[in-house]
Amino acid sequence: MRLEITIKATISLLWATISLAGMAFADAPSEYADALAKGLELAETVQSYEIYSSLLMENNAKGQTEGMKLEATQTARGQMPDRLFVAIESPMFQQQMGTGPNESWFSLPAAGVCYLGEPLKLSRTLEDDGKMELTNERIFNFYAGFGDFLFTDKREPIGDVTDDVLNVDGKEIKCRIFSFQDKDGTSQFWYHPKSGMVMKVRLVTTITDQGVEMERVLTTQITAYSLNNKLSDDKFTFETPVGLRVVNSLERVMNPDSMVGMPAPDITFTGLDGEEIFLQDFRGKVVFIDFWATWCGPCRIEMPHIEKLYQELKGNDGIAFFGASNEEKSKVTKFLTKNEYNFPIVLVAAADARNKYKVTSIPAGFVIDAEGIIRAHMIGTQNEAQLRAAFAKAGFGE
Repeated sequence: MRLEITIKATISLLWATISLAGMAFADAPSEYADALAKGLELAETVQSYEIYSSLLMENNAKGQTEGMKLEATQTARGQMPDRLFVAIESPMFQQQMGTGPNESWFSLPAAGVCYLGEPLKLSRTLEDDGKMELTNERIFNFYAGFGDFLFTDKREPIGDVTDDVLNVDGKEIKCRIFSFQDKDGTSQFWYHPKSGMVMKVRLVTTITDQGVEMERVLTTQITAYSLNNKLSDDKFTFETPVGLRVVNSLERVMNPDSMVGMPAPDITFTGLDGEEIFLQDFRGKVVFIDFWATWCGPCRIEMPHIEKLYQELKGNDGIAFFGASNEEKSKVTKFLTKNEYNFPIVLVAAADARNKYKVTSIPAGFVIDAEGIIRAHMIGTQNEAQLRAAFAKAGFGE
């Protein structure tokens, strides 16, 4: 009898050991891998969504509380292949975009401007580009109001996965909390295994504002949602707010003077060797013009990206580069002796830059297609990816 009890106890202990060993495989990385797989599957299969969420941004001097707070709400609806509605509202900021049976729109009341266009088919591309480009493909994307609530990126969680219960639309939702650390700060994601969605996100970053170290906490939480329900067309309509200036291209939402779609005005440059260069002589090529100055910090940040693309493309006869400054030749040449840039640098009359190309701030970049039509008008510093995308608009590099 004692032997039987001993055997049973040994078997029980062995089973417990095996069970605990099995549980060890349910660590944070493997559990996140499962959550990622489910998120990607959901992203691929979902055909419609309706999500209501809240957003709270808090800025406090590090170690203090009761600093600045900004609260907002977001309504997001999407239905393949051609229905989208995303609206963000707060006491200080409003934004709305979408496409429906009658039109597409992008409204920024604070800027006093609204884009209206034809109804559009939605793109369906999951990507985290970290920037906001005003193009149809990025703005009118099925995931515009849904992607933030999915795990779609390979990441390494830190620490243990913990449990929490959230109240979503009056229901208790059991979530698993994953934590991450990256260059943007620390973040926590409340993941709901049953739905495959992220119900809450909390991102903590440290910033310096006027010499004071600040802690910024951004919290987003779903308050109600539904997936794969048929949504009526009246959920995808828009009325232009009274008093907004209506524009006919997305570029003019942020850049009212955008020249996209216009014939490029002829302009004359002067090379550093003194020879005149006429833009009209480059018809048949894609032309990139960057208006810059030696004293311009944002220009200096952008120039290495231009140089890299020039070095890559300088053997291609289908594209021409010009970096145009209205400064004295001596200032430009002195700058170039200290900064080794090889893409063509030219001089331009300030009046021509201002009157013909509406250059009121720099850097200002233009991509002109082979037919002489402006396809990209960029204000401010552009990175390599943005420059490549601008060239593609002129049919170069597609």
